[in-house]
Amino acid sequence: MSELFSSLESDSTLAAATLFTRLATDYLAATRDGSGPVSTSRTSSEIAERFDEPLPLDGMPLEAVAERLRHDVLPDCNRLYHPRYAGHQVSPPLPAAIWTEPLIAALNQSLAVAEMSPVATVLEHRVVQWMCELAGFGADAGGTLTSGGTEATFTALLAARAAAIPDAWTEGVGADPPVVVCGEHAHYAVSRAIAELGLGLNNAVVIPSRRWRMDTEALALTLGQLAEQGRRVMAVVATAGSTATGSFDELEAIGPLCHERGLWLHVDGAHGASALLSERHHEQLRGLAFARSIAWDPHKMMLLPLSAGVLLVRDERDLDAAFAQRAPYLFTDEEHAHQWDQGPRSFQCSRRADALKLWVAFQRYGMRTLGEIYDHQCGLARAMHAHLEQHPQFEPTRRSTHSTGSCASRTTARARAGSPRRTSATAGSCASRS
Repeated sequence: MSELFSSLESDSTLAAATLFTRLATDYLAATRDGSGPVSTSRTSSEIAERFDEPLPLDGMPLEAVAERLRHDVLPDCNRLYHPRYAGHQVSPPLPAAIWTEPLIAALNQSLAVAEMSPVATVLEHRVVQWMCELAGFGADAGGTLTSGGTEATFTALLAARAAAIPDAWTEGVGADPPVVVCGEHAHYAVSRAIAELGLGLNNAVVIPSRRWRMDTEALALTLGQLAEQGRRVMAVVATAGSTATGSFDELEAIGPLCHERGLWLHVDGAHGASALLSERHHEQLRGLAFARSIAWDPHKMMLLPLSAGVLLVRDERDLDAAFAQRAPYLFTDEEHAHQWDQGPRSFQCSRRADALKLWVAFQRYGMRTLGEIYDHQCGLARAMHAHLEQHPQFEPTRRSTHSTGSCASRTTARARAGSPRRTSATAGSCASRS
């Protein structure tokens, strides 16, 4: 046993930590110079052969583990800092946020209750309030960190369900469930949440698009028809920065339609909510003030390491109503605990202090620099769009104003003939640095 404690102690030293930080810094330097490929040419099956080994009975020195990481793991990882990296919506993380990750792991604070995370719960509250202010929400607003936009949208629709059917937690949605209205370019997380909440996919009402955005005239017509049919609308989901097209739904038009009918408007801003940081692009979110909830993924356009998602709600009580669990061994009704405990308003119980890396990013870079990062990514998308516009084998399908640019490829034969016919659509993220 003394040998065990000795090894644990030796693994806690600066020298031990340096083994892993050196791996990270070497990886960053090697990918930035652009000398190697962006991604591996090996298949998953080929990589799996390398790790086809029995569970180790005895351990090995930490130095040997670090060498295995260097030789067996790092070479086949995607190189997100590579100058030619594009095409996926996973960002090259900001360095200061990267170095916050080992600190988060070392602190190992559990965000469910303030007792187990006295500082981290306060920091999450502070970061959420900053983001609520950016969104134009008032003093009653609140939110929670999530694993990403999928969890944020699920939680938002859970809150919308509680508002529409207060006894749904105990009685279910009944034989006549409400509908959720969304655009045809909504993220698949919306339809998945509708199914997960027990509403049934047949109760997803999809509005067609016009110029890649939700057709607001069709939305108004559909809402009127649903009212005439006596159908309850649980929520309308608008998209700010579509994953597939980069388009922003017209919140200025959608918001009033929802407001005058008393409908819950959720905005999936996983990609686009970061425009709130930009002086140049924040106008893309005009009308956001009508939303009751917003999904925002700092691990996308703010370049934070995975995972760092946020759900904001106009009224924090909506989150309290979304989750009606009772666990007196963990949660209490004391006012102090109710203010700071994160567990009662989160899908997760065991949750790490991810707000710390968001707080560090704000402290290190500030809102102005983070806004300029957003502007830079949009500029890269426009540059890619302009380049492909001149290419004989590509035809842009829409003007790119976001990090996601859409274009269509031509068949080789038609390209030679100069035919403009589109045959397939591709979307790519220009979140790489140049």
